[in-house]
Amino acid sequence: TATARGPWGYIASSTDELQEAMRKLRGELPRGTRFVLKPSWASGGDGILVDVKEEQLGSFEFPPGGQHTAILEEFVEGSGESPTLYMLGAEPCGPLADQILADNGTVNDGNRWPSILASEQLTQTCVAAAKDIQRVWGLRSQWGLDFVIDRNGAPIIVDLNMGRPNGNFSVRLWESRFCQNLYLHTSSWKPPAGVTAEVFFTALKERGLAWDPEALQGVLVYQHFQGQSSAYVAASANSWETVDSYIGRLQELMTDLSELGSGS
Repeated sequence: TATARGPWGYIASSTDELQEAMRKLRGELPRGTRFVLKPSWASGGDGILVDVKEEQLGSFEFPPGGQHTAILEEFVEGSGESPTLYMLGAEPCGPLADQILADNGTVNDGNRWPSILASEQLTQTCVAAAKDIQRVWGLRSQWGLDFVIDRNGAPIIVDLNMGRPNGNFSVRLWESRFCQNLYLHTSSWKPPAGVTAEVFFTALKERGLAWDPEALQGVLVYQHFQGQSSAYVAASANSWETVDSYIGRLQELMTDLSELGSGS
């Protein structure tokens, strides 16, 4: 039976413990294994160090107060696939999604749901792993697991998200209101100064991109902050091809608005 495991690693609360963790991992893992450092205060990939070196650990600083930890673990050399699973207590919140990754796979820039890449066997393996974790830790409410598929096709658990609803959970709830399932592509961008919500929405309507509740397709903006990370979803009841068409046209619009905001 296929199973999912976590990466080999250690939790540390000081620089000395991080350096000791690296020495242990080098003796336990194959020669040439790379490492990743995950501070407990990092969020959305910000602050994670990939292929971290021993000299970087020596200069790594923990926040004052002695209440923070960091994980040093093996860097899983994957196939590029990174499925994610949302859970409600002990039950999966729908099928797997594919994460959209940036910055060498350390930053989650959105999701495509349901997964295009996941097989039924992979889905069952990931769900079984999640249920095992929930059974041991008694997790409640909404939480999730991120996976990386290694070069042998096995899922490795690389992140457990809890303490707040997952970033795309609100979009899943919105989708659940419809009688027909939707294909969802969520992502983010930083609207330039001067591009207000009204300006953006008007531009979406003028280019035929705004969400159409009758056709069940289009772009819906659900967070908008000038100069800060803002979120949107491109959705369709038809196909991924329709969604991809919206994404392509949306990116053209964002480029035009960014040039407008910069005054070029």
